[in-house]
Amino acid sequence: MNVMPVRYSLLMAMVVSWSSGFIGYRYVADQGSVYLASLWRFVLAALLLLPFAWAGLRGLRGKGMWHQALLGLFAMGGYIGPIAASIQLGVTPGTASLFANLLPLTIVLLAGSVPGQRTRGWQWLGLALCVIGMLLASAASVEWAGAGLWAYCLPLLAVLSLAAATLFEKARPGAAMPATTALFIQVCAVIPVFALLAGLEGELRPPISADFVSGVLWLVIFSTFGGYGFYWLCLQRFSMQRISGALFLTPPVTLLWAWMQFGDPLSASALLGIGLTLVGLPLLGRAPSEKVCAVGIRQETKSAGDKSLT
Repeated sequence: MNVMPVRYSLLMAMVVSWSSGFIGYRYVADQGSVYLASLWRFVLAALLLLPFAWAGLRGLRGKGMWHQALLGLFAMGGYIGPIAASIQLGVTPGTASLFANLLPLTIVLLAGSVPGQRTRGWQWLGLALCVIGMLLASAASVEWAGAGLWAYCLPLLAVLSLAAATLFEKARPGAAMPATTALFIQVCAVIPVFALLAGLEGELRPPISADFVSGVLWLVIFSTFGGYGFYWLCLQRFSMQRISGALFLTPPVTLLWAWMQFGDPLSASALLGIGLTLVGLPLLGRAPSEKVCAVGIRQETKSAGDKSLT
């Protein structure tokens, strides 16, 4: 059996699931605050995960639990919370999305701190094409509203938070446990965060409307179970450059999805951006040449030998 189609299907499942979050929050935007929708998103996710996570929780040690809780706080709370706050403060969703789409660039730039994940050679050209394509694809939805400067910094904080969680998990993976158990701990860790944020706005009860309920269900199934589930799964199996390359497809997929589902227009710049991204992806996902790797290994070996003589 050829494993390559399976590997690429995992990456595409991650991209589609990750894009679903922007669609889901669009459903609930007119029904209540993003904080309230996020609170009930994670409460419902925890309730649905509990029966499947229970067996893994019984034999779990404290260190493994704290590891997953930190991942949840930084990857979910630290990512979704600041983006939601920026929108509440007047940053338009399209502009917040543009900043959030800098995530793959941030991961690639920080990948050098993880052994064996340094970006080399043609990967830099692929990165440049993907970044330009992402900016072109996202530019049509950007609007500079009257929000304060610090409000525009919140999406950048969100990107750094998720990138930090990604590097932490890649460099120091936690104890082995069932995926449902790990995800259950992560969503439980962020429930108090969004309960506090929603409470500060004065409302914890969900509005009883079909749009809100369907939007929260969408966020639970596709964005939480699918998005974060496939994200952690891919992080175990792929290099950070390949994962980042796949995430560069999130803006184009979201644009196409919004075009099909809501009738949003597709501009010529968006189509050009999608094309550039597709050209850059194979280069970014390309493995470094054997010569480069061999030189790097020789240099590291020589460095280690020099240190042993001192």
